[in-house]
Amino acid sequence: MREQFAAVNENMSIFEILTNHPYLIGLFKEYGLGKFEQTEILEKLGPLLKLKTPLKMMGVNKGSFVELLNESILEHSKNSDFTLTENPERQKDLTLLALLPCGLKMPFTRAFEAFTTEYNKEHGNSLKYLLEGNVNHELSYYKYIDSVESFEELPDIVISSDINSFYHKSFREHFLEKKGFVDLLPNKINADFEKIAFNDPDSQFTMLSANLLVLVSIDELLEEKPAVESWKDIMTPEFQNGVVMRGQAEFFCNGVLLPFYSLFGMEGITNLARSVRTGVHPSEMVKMIDSGKTDVAPLYIMPYFFAQKIKNKERVSIRIPNEGAIVSPVQMFVKKDSQDKVKGITDFLLSTEFGQLCADAYFPAVNPEVKNVTSHIEKLLWLGWDFLKQNDIGRLKKDIEKNFMENFRATGGYV
Repeated sequence: MREQFAAVNENMSIFEILTNHPYLIGLFKEYGLGKFEQTEILEKLGPLLKLKTPLKMMGVNKGSFVELLNESILEHSKNSDFTLTENPERQKDLTLLALLPCGLKMPFTRAFEAFTTEYNKEHGNSLKYLLEGNVNHELSYYKYIDSVESFEELPDIVISSDINSFYHKSFREHFLEKKGFVDLLPNKINADFEKIAFNDPDSQFTMLSANLLVLVSIDELLEEKPAVESWKDIMTPEFQNGVVMRGQAEFFCNGVLLPFYSLFGMEGITNLARSVRTGVHPSEMVKMIDSGKTDVAPLYIMPYFFAQKIKNKERVSIRIPNEGAIVSPVQMFVKKDSQDKVKGITDFLLSTEFGQLCADAYFPAVNPEVKNVTSHIEKLLWLGWDFLKQNDIGRLKKDIEKNFMENFRATGGYV
């Protein structure tokens, strides 16, 4: 049985939250609230301030931040030995680390914990693992990865989401060029992904699945607007401040920004920034749409998983622009030296049964035997391996972020 935990909410005081959960200071610091790390400030101001007050002052979305806090509390309650935010160097003690997209995390966790129970019975509790939400570590863990230089500092298996630090120049030089990982699906791939050549030609990444990003429109709010058939169409002046995408203070989704750059260059980033009204978690987008209000944005870039969560579907259209649904990858690294040792685990992760579980949660599987429920989405937009290898992805992301945030703020965007 899972350990129960007391959730925090926006009406709790800063003092209460950080006294009961001191490890959350890492998330507070990421969002510009690091001053509460100082004992005198926490004791003097913390009891007087409800969480929602500084969040409003900093322009941080309350719902998304509270959700992140509660996800971290849940992970800490299950894995109290250490937290990835505070002690990323201890990942080397793990057999498996998985940083998963929202939507896939819950079914993945249920299935993997059931597998672990049996595995540990047979192998003497040898499987040490950590399963967390990828969004929790966009500004923390992945910065640490940029400093890692040896295979000994990594778990035997790492599963991650999006175009993260594992695509950066430093990781390529220290790891990928040394051919220390093994692709466990080198010649097998689901027909849904064959057309975009999704598998790694250098056989380092084992591609598992994808988070498909689509465009959702509130149709009644588009009546006086131009037609929307291409991703380019949402960047016209008529849609200034008319788009919502995943974002938070100082960070917007690379899974969207990089494909827009690949299609439309830096001018496209400028135009997209002017179109974006705000950045929120996709669950907040669903709430905006289902609110029935007419003073919300007409367009939302969101995962297909969350688009299926919209209750008021008669109000919306789920659109696949001409260029395709954006593919945000879910990939796995397996150390070549550990391949035999972890075979039982990777066999499970690559099984048809596990792949079907992902597919049924609207995360199409690369396993060729799986029937993806998203197969009707015929066109997919994948950055491609040439783009990922020919660009210094870490530097490019910084350049894109600078351009985006400047134009986003200049045209009234807020978070």
